[in-house]
Amino acid sequence: MRNKLTIMALLAFFQVSLVFAQQQEVTGTVTVASDGMTLPGVNVMEKGTSNGTVTDMDGNYAIEVAEDAVLVFSSLGFERQEQPVNGRNIIDVIMTEDLEGLDEVVVTALGISRDRKSLGYATQEVDGENFTLTNEQNVLGSLSGRVAGVQVTGASGSSMGGTQKIKIRGINSLSGGGEPLLVVDGTPISNANFAGSAGADYGNLGQDINPNDIESVNVLKGPTASALYGIRGQYGVIMITTKDGAKGVKDTRVQLSSNVSIERAGNFMPVQNMYGAGSSQSFSTLPNGDPYVALGVDESWGPRMDGTPVRHAWSFYPQDPGYGELAPFSPQPDNIENFYETGHNINNNISISGGNENTSYRLSVNDTRIEGVEPNTYLKRNNIGLNTSLDVNDKITVNSNVNYARNDAQRPQQGSEYGTGYFVQWFQRNIDMNKLENYQYADGTFQHWNLRSPSSTTGEITNFSPLYWNNPYFEAYENTNNDRRDRFEGVISSLSRL
Repeated sequence: MRNKLTIMALLAFFQVSLVFAQQQEVTGTVTVASDGMTLPGVNVMEKGTSNGTVTDMDGNYAIEVAEDAVLVFSSLGFERQEQPVNGRNIIDVIMTEDLEGLDEVVVTALGISRDRKSLGYATQEVDGENFTLTNEQNVLGSLSGRVAGVQVTGASGSSMGGTQKIKIRGINSLSGGGEPLLVVDGTPISNANFAGSAGADYGNLGQDINPNDIESVNVLKGPTASALYGIRGQYGVIMITTKDGAKGVKDTRVQLSSNVSIERAGNFMPVQNMYGAGSSQSFSTLPNGDPYVALGVDESWGPRMDGTPVRHAWSFYPQDPGYGELAPFSPQPDNIENFYETGHNINNNISISGGNENTSYRLSVNDTRIEGVEPNTYLKRNNIGLNTSLDVNDKITVNSNVNYARNDAQRPQQGSEYGTGYFVQWFQRNIDMNKLENYQYADGTFQHWNLRSPSSTTGEITNFSPLYWNNPYFEAYENTNNDRRDRFEGVISSLSRL
């Protein structure tokens, strides 16, 4: 019986070894058929299993699969492809862009509409409804994830968004440029035309365009696509087409839309709540023996926050009701989250359109009011747009497009030297935000949390200037970041039909 069990165990061992022996590593590179460039972010899955990986920034992948497995390659904007392994160790794949909707009409260079199937280059369109369903305020930032091969970096497409950097895959330059040309209703607009308070950026343009006015956004990817724009379009073109009226419609159409949304800050980095301010495990003491928080250390590697009564920063201000008092040295686990508020976005838009056999018009007015998640931040935006068209005769049509945008914003401070950028690393876990929020006393003195050490003889502090960075509420209300832009643009064009 024992010999029989031994033989069975050996057989099971060899079966398991055989299964593992049938596993092999498959590597390869994924490229694009149209331009031969490598394709990052492609999903590579073993068919019928949850085993998978993705290609890296150079289009390479590596995966352990069975010898008889089938690999499935998929990516947004490209046709799904299956490759049997059949014992191969290297499988290079060429992906073809998804050609669904070949009969669609798209807007190309100079605002000319053409059948997609007649184009000799790659283009992808995003319908205007995609920008109004979620009421995203930054048009260009909201392209992220909607167009294959387009990378949007920098500030997110949120309501208070700032600089946006856009690059089309496979287009680069030694100088670090490579951003596409922006064309609104056939009018080329270079990046330099939009220098705001933070410098020239796409974020300004993205917020100056009313999402409710967008008919479509076309991204022209190939070098041939931008031939009509010369060197300005060498890195690709983003075509934005706005809505117009409808000829032959006798009745005037009035459309009214209102959107209200709220937002909260989230995805905070986890932090420890065991040790408080300081760099040693013991408290310094005043001449009277009272222990006090390490005011001059903006880190939390100090004593345990076990409720020991100590003097906090606010207790050294003679103007404070708690002057001279001891309070528990306890953790404030939500002090970073408590700084942020619930933001809201209220958007109202009205458009009036109509026309007859020879004319069409569309007038739109938009009002947007945004309160940010950081205290005392807001964005007020107003847009007025007018599109008209007139058939002078059977061969000549005159079009006009006029847009006005005003942005009045008080945005969050930017850069690593600003307080909120220091919250995780250079802050104290024992700080009570409710104390900091009342940042100014009745006599005008500002309250800060990082101060010079008290006098070794009197135990008092006479210089209340912050050592490192200001009270974040002081930054929010006294050191504001304001910008205001008024942008007016218009174009009159004629179309001749020979």
